[in-house]
Amino acid sequence: MALTEREKAILRLKAEGASDYRIARKLKMETPNVTRSRKNALKKIEHAKADLEFVDRLQSRYIQQGTNRTAFELTSH
Repeated sequence: MALTEREKAILRLKAEGASDYRIARKLKMETPNVTRSRKNALKKIEHAKADLEFVDRLQSRYIQQGTNRTAFELTSH
């Protein structure tokens, strides 16, 4: 699942050191909504990271077995 534009903006401002309160004021949101959106965005990133690590492990396993097929080709059948 992709990050929304709002989630990207929140993470960008957070990376710059802004508090959730300041982010809320800047984006005209309520502070709890900023906090929830930030946490949801981080969960999406963690899930994407886990998916990429899984594909990498899967592909490494098949490379070790001597097949030239990609992990996507192996899982799409």
